[in-house]
Amino acid sequence: MGLMTTKIPADIYRSSDLGTVSTIMTREAISGLENPNDGSLASARHNVFEKCVSLLANYRKYTTAKSSPSGQLILPESLQLLPLFCLSLRKSRMFRNSSVPFKAAFPTADERAYHIFYGRMVCPNLSLQCVHPNLLQVSDMRTRDGEWITPPVLQANNYAGEEVVAASMEPVCQLPKSMNPSIACLDEKGMYVLDDRFTFYLFIGKDVPEPKWQELLSVSTSAGAQRVGGEWVSNVPMGELSLASTEAGHKLRNILYQLRRLNSPNATLAIDARHTHAPLVLVFVGRGSVFEEEMDSLLVDDPVGHEKSYVDFLCDVHKSVRQKLVDD
Repeated sequence: MGLMTTKIPADIYRSSDLGTVSTIMTREAISGLENPNDGSLASARHNVFEKCVSLLANYRKYTTAKSSPSGQLILPESLQLLPLFCLSLRKSRMFRNSSVPFKAAFPTADERAYHIFYGRMVCPNLSLQCVHPNLLQVSDMRTRDGEWITPPVLQANNYAGEEVVAASMEPVCQLPKSMNPSIACLDEKGMYVLDDRFTFYLFIGKDVPEPKWQELLSVSTSAGAQRVGGEWVSNVPMGELSLASTEAGHKLRNILYQLRRLNSPNATLAIDARHTHAPLVLVFVGRGSVFEEEMDSLLVDDPVGHEKSYVDFLCDVHKSVRQKLVDD
């Protein structure tokens, strides 16, 4: 194995790979959690925070970032998403606090054990996506969203041989626009797909009319009424549900197929991309859906699981970086 070496700290940060760094941090956090002496969820979350602060403090101390104003949080170009990853990791089903008063435990012990098991084997290209879900809007899609598009021809060169060129010519499905996983991005009149790499959550707002969501879904029986929270709620889907045989339904089917392949150009890469077949879970807001609370807990940009929002977390990181530089 041949590895480049350097005596300049800035070169290390410049060549850092976020996927690799996040994978190592995930596995270190799991190892700390399983420490028989002092391993705990609280200590694991604390260690993730301290590791993030240490990386950013050393970047500011040993690179040209030290000349920047102290009132600014300076992030390495290659690690711009490091604070977001660390916050999402703390909120993940591996390390989040599941003891929320008056609410069902999320995750359950079995779910946490499963995610910890997978976290030990996560690959660099999935380490961020497995803790920070992707939110896609499937209502009011653009014209080509959900359609198969053949990429332009890639010319063979020293870095892309014939096999790479052939793989790049496989048609791909154009995905809808991505949004931040936050309740602020959800419209009660919209429909969305939340992808956490384990499950697809199809979110249907409570103000979406029945003809609108039936463009995506087909029901075996007519919508009826159901008792939710002591009140009768109408327009509740009954019977078996499936993707509708409409243009919108076909587009959603293509989108889910592409997401399950993780945009990989061939089946071999797709096998490594996802560990299992991600199911589609329907979340009908305000209509008694048992998955509504679970999906809300996955909106990691919001203050969930006794954790702060991303903006507040950045403020805490900046404050700790400044304090660490003073102490050193």
